[in-house]
Formats: sequence, C-alpha cells, structure tokens
Amino acid sequence: MLAEDFTYPVDERAETPHGLNFPQRMHDRKTESKETFDRLAPRYDRHFYGSHGRRQYQRVIAASSAWHFASVLDVGCGTGNLLSLFRGRNITLAGSDLSPGMVAEAVRRLGGDADVRVADSESLPWDAGSFDLVVSTDSFHHYPRPLQALSEMRRVLRRNGHLVLADVWAPFPIRQLGNLAARFGRDGDVRVYSDMELTLMMRETGFEEIKRVANTFSAIVMAAAVHK
Repeated sequence: MLAEDFTYPVDERAETPHGLNFPQRMHDRKTESKETFDRLAPRYDRHFYGSHGRRQYQRVIAASSAWHFASVLDVGCGTGNLLSLFRGRNITLAGSDLSPGMVAEAVRRLGGDADVRVADSESLPWDAGSFDLVVSTDSFHHYPRPLQALSEMRRVLRRNGHLVLADVWAPFPIRQLGNLAARFGRDGDVRVYSDMELTLMMRETGFEEIKRVANTFSAIVMAAAVHK
C-alpha cells in the first residue's frame, strides 16, 4: 500500500493533512457549501452535480439491508431522494442538510413522511440514541471538521446501530491532485479521503466493525457499527 494512504488529517483546525503546509484559505467552506447548494437546489435532481450521489443510493440501500432498523437519519440529505427510497417500509425517516434550499426541496418531496431539518453535521438537532441507522451520501467531503461530524453521527445512533457512509473517492495520485485543487475552489469541497483515512477516523470516533462495502473508480461506501 502506498504511504500516502496513511496520511490522516488530525489537525482539523488547520484543515490540512499532516505533513502538508498549505496556506489557509480566507473563505468559509460551510458558507460556500450552503450558497452552492441553495443555488442548485431547484434543479439539483436534474443537474450533473447530483448525478454522482444518485448512483450511490442503491449501494447504500444494499449495505443497509443487512440489518433490521426502524429509524434512519440521512445526514446531508439534499433533496430527499435517498430518504424517499425508504418510504413505505414502516421506518421513521429524518434528514438534515446545511442548505435551506435543499431542505425545502426535501420537504416538498417527502411531505409529512420525514422530519427534515436545516442543520450542521457538527451539531445534529436530535437526542442521543435517536436512530438505528445513519446514512450519508456525497456529503462527507464537504465537512471542515470530519471527526466532529462522525462523533455526532455516532451520538445519535442507538446501541447496536449502524452507519453507512458513501462519498466521492479517487485513487492516488488523482485524489491528491483533486485535494490540492479543492483548496482553491468555491463550492465547499474540503477533502476526498482514502479508505484508510476513513477507517481511522471512524475508529477514533468510536465506531466498530468498520468495512468497505463498495469501491468504484469515483466512489466508496463504508459501513460501521456502534455497540457501546
């Protein structure tokens, strides 16, 4: 395995992986994400920007089918497409997104079938132990503080609950080049992670039984459990 795969972004304040000394960007990535997705929300379901995430939905559904669950939270739920696939199964549905525009589209799609809220992934507005399953698709690479986001996902999971996280992925060195370019972008991208980085972050935040359940040239799907 390449040594790069063991680069782990511990210093979340600097938002840079260890060993790299990039100058800090002067704009706020959360604001960028919010503005980008507010602008895209009305046409997101037809826009190429959302096409990558839509291709991951069935992989997330397949990964979650291994467990029994009565409630699911989608973190970074966008327009509610993934949550809509859980309807009709007697499951309590909830979703969060930083973008009010995306949440408005999700509410329009799901109506009263889901509790969808504008919320930051670093501070989810639900009590501890509220859900059996947490999912997140094509959102994690936008989070400036990934460890805090994972900690929140773990907090709202019940004991013996599960996480399925699907995100953008690329092989080295394409991933590193993309991460360099992201530092100068304006759409809120923070970092695309290797499977080793995702595994280490999940382990540090208390997840167990961490495994990669799908991996394509542009996407990765990870699954994990909470037993304590």
